[in-house]
Amino acid sequence: MRLAKNKFGFNFNMMRILSLLFLLWVGCGSWAQTEENPNQYSAALQEKAESGDADAQFQLGDCYFFGLGVKRDLVEGASWYRKAAEAGQMKAQFNLGGCFHEGMGVEPDLMAAIRWWRKSAGQDYAPAEISIGDCYIFGKGVGLNQEEGVRWFRKAAAQNYPAAQHRLGNCYYHGQGVRKDLVQSIQWYRRAAAQGYKPSQKALRELGDDGEG
Repeated sequence: MRLAKNKFGFNFNMMRILSLLFLLWVGCGSWAQTEENPNQYSAALQEKAESGDADAQFQLGDCYFFGLGVKRDLVEGASWYRKAAEAGQMKAQFNLGGCFHEGMGVEPDLMAAIRWWRKSAGQDYAPAEISIGDCYIFGKGVGLNQEEGVRWFRKAAAQNYPAAQHRLGNCYYHGQGVRKDLVQSIQWYRRAAAQGYKPSQKALRELGDDGEG
């Protein structure tokens, strides 16, 4: 599971958080903390969030969750994600699901995580779609149904989302929810690798694929 930041997974805990957030960073917005960065904490952002603006609430959640210009506070971050999520902000819904999945700022609750991911996926948010797909592939919180997992990966891959394309490559390679097909596997890995997705680039190297043919 991964948390969203911007457009779209040290000590052990920090490494864990960074791995969870990996999908957010692939092809997403910059982490540069400048005046223009809407996710940098400011009194104006706090005021806007407190006035009920859902996007500002999501951004303020990022500020507290990641410690962007303010002391890092997972509980406060999750609280702001919840406010935005309840208002229908899809990235906040996804992040709140991640908080419940990992017990970050809230008590762990797998079923709550899936509920929030489904709300986010209902707005075609690709990271949420692959999170649900993962649940079906591994039978986590839902009945094991690898065909359904593949269906969710395809929805996200249709948005040209590299992590979903990589998962489809894995499914074709291992025969999860589809018949094993090395050609299809390589094709999906190539699509993700072409976007700079490192796990797919590594998979292609291990398969001895040079990207041609």
